Amino acid sequence: MKSRILGLLGFSLLVLSGCGEKATISEFKVVSDSALVGKALPAIRQACPGLDKYSQALKNIRVQDNFRTSILFDVAESASIPDAYKVGGHTCYVEIDSTGKSIFIEKLGCKSLCLDQLNTPDGQLKIDLAQGATDS
Repeated sequence: MKSRILGLLGFSLLVLSGCGEKATISEFKVVSDSALVGKALPAIRQACPGLDKYSQALKNIRVQDNFRTSILFDVAESASIPDAYKVGGHTCYVEIDSTGKSIFIEKLGCKSLCLDQLNTPDGQLKIDLAQGATDS
């Protein structure tokens, strides 16, 4: 009898564990008139999974044209971003080459945020974007 009650209780907990609100899926969004940014953004989001994952901690997202077109954002001190990334309080730059086929990221913490991993390549991170996402 005891095992039957425990089995029923376990089954009930299993069924109820699937109930509740669905996790909110956030998306990294950039408001800009730049055609280059608009065209490259889907591929950037695909190459940098951390941008969507931590988008709620990314503030003051803007575009700046310098040597390259850059997407800039300020990273809030957030419990959702691993402390080991050491990116809270920094401004990150995601630079897009003129063809929209590659991005460049300099800061160590920003590279970790983009790739959503602690170990990143030394020096400037260059990521070639998915060709289908940026071709006309």
